[in-house]
Amino acid sequence: MLNLQTQIIEEPADAERELAALGLTVEMVTRVARQSRSAKMETLPIDPCNSPGTQSYIYGVRAIRKAQLRKKGWRMCRDGNLEATVNDKLGIQLLFQNVDCACGVGRDPESMSEKGGGARRLVQSGNQRELFGGVQPAKFGKIGTTPKVWLICVSSDEKTLKAEVSAPMDFEGNQYSGFSKRIFVVNERFDPEVTPINNDDTGGPDVEVLVKRK
Repeated sequence: MLNLQTQIIEEPADAERELAALGLTVEMVTRVARQSRSAKMETLPIDPCNSPGTQSYIYGVRAIRKAQLRKKGWRMCRDGNLEATVNDKLGIQLLFQNVDCACGVGRDPESMSEKGGGARRLVQSGNQRELFGGVQPAKFGKIGTTPKVWLICVSSDEKTLKAEVSAPMDFEGNQYSGFSKRIFVVNERFDPEVTPINNDDTGGPDVEVLVKRK
């Protein structure tokens, strides 16, 4: 279900400008999405059933930190057992999230994993910071206030890869119930892989050629 309060940013130029305000780039988000999908696609049917999502999450978080921790002002944070990458100066924190379908205009993305009390409190505290100009007391960031939560939401399968950067609104229960802003970044399709024909001398079965004398 799409929340009517959601601001959706679709145009590439607008998306680039919005990302820049968050200290991000299209290239960075695309790299995160592609690396998380690659990790997911490398899992095997014989792996544990949660392997695709786990691998995607691990490599998504890793890609965010590889990109952002090289830049001034970014740091890792694991408060509340939530893996965040934080910029105190900008007042934001990035979390990676696997979703059912990113960049869908008709409905908001839904998390592939249930959200607990830690996620709810983090989102609420970050939104309060924005509402009150970052002056309310909180026990989170180095500057004493909770940075606003932004999610890099990625959905992928054999044929598609989509990613958006979105800010969740306060919610109850175990699922995000709306977003204040959604920035559409990645929408890629992949052609089916074609198995090449092996034309070398050893690649196929031996064929006996019968030669007759005239």
